[in-house]
Amino acid sequence: MKKLLTLAASVLLTLSFISCGKKIDSSTWLSNFDDAKKAAQAENKKIFLFFSGDDFDTVSAQLKTNVLTTEEFVKEYTEKFVLVNLDFSNSRYTEDQDSITGDIKLSELYNVESFPCFYILSKEGYPITQLAFDANADLDHVHITFTETDESVAKFDELLEKTKSGSNQERLAAINEIFDSTSTDLVYHLTPLNKLYLSLDKKNETGECAKHLFALSYAKAQDFFLSNEIEKACAEFETLAKNKMLKDFERQVAFYTAAFVLIQSQSNDYEKIRDYLQKSYDAAPDTEEAQTIKGAITQVQMMIDGEGDIPEQEM
Repeated sequence: MKKLLTLAASVLLTLSFISCGKKIDSSTWLSNFDDAKKAAQAENKKIFLFFSGDDFDTVSAQLKTNVLTTEEFVKEYTEKFVLVNLDFSNSRYTEDQDSITGDIKLSELYNVESFPCFYILSKEGYPITQLAFDANADLDHVHITFTETDESVAKFDELLEKTKSGSNQERLAAINEIFDSTSTDLVYHLTPLNKLYLSLDKKNETGECAKHLFALSYAKAQDFFLSNEIEKACAEFETLAKNKMLKDFERQVAFYTAAFVLIQSQSNDYEKIRDYLQKSYDAAPDTEEAQTIKGAITQVQMMIDGEGDIPEQEM
């Protein structure tokens, strides 16, 4: 028995060393977002996320040379932030295929439409605010830009703290304020708060659980869509439509969204698209949108019969 206990203790000690891993050096720019989040959590710092395109975007390269990679900037801003730069230089697409695939997905999830792109994130990865710098900015101008975000960052911190303590009503109100003030393109990153909201309001006493249910379904569907698992993405909204918390018009939106996902994927499964649209119509035939959906059903049926084009749907 003593031998077994000694062996078990040895195994646990080994596992503890493995789980601790090597400490991440956040005294400089990181190039791995997961490492940045781990460091931010460990050091209780925010994340300064920088998407760049060094060999095709002259602004990124110029800003790095003039300010962002200078010793003065790094020393000052690593005191408050974990700095992470995800670079999308053309050379990476041939030399670093594995890591750039994950970075591309992250850029899509943070809605990066052009380079450079900058975000201040909480240590959890929640988007707080976006920044923009002029190509000719020097350190003083960068200071000013950061200072201009102080108020919004402080407001976010205050709200996030309120989600952790106080009455349920206060916590729910704080979550809603964060959610409602976050761009719809970025609410994907708020899923822990959506889950917390639902756990605090299990009976939907606020009447606002639906938007958090939708947010969670959108997040799951987005993951499936980016992995080209279209059927699973659609299934998320089909499952959502069956949730008893949803009102009829919300059920209509859920089924409609499933059809929209199929159309966006350029699916040829017109029967499935028609079925989703029909379920959407049937869920709430008296809404203003119902007639538009009915027209879409007719168009899809014509497509099935070889008589028309698939309609373009808008969310």
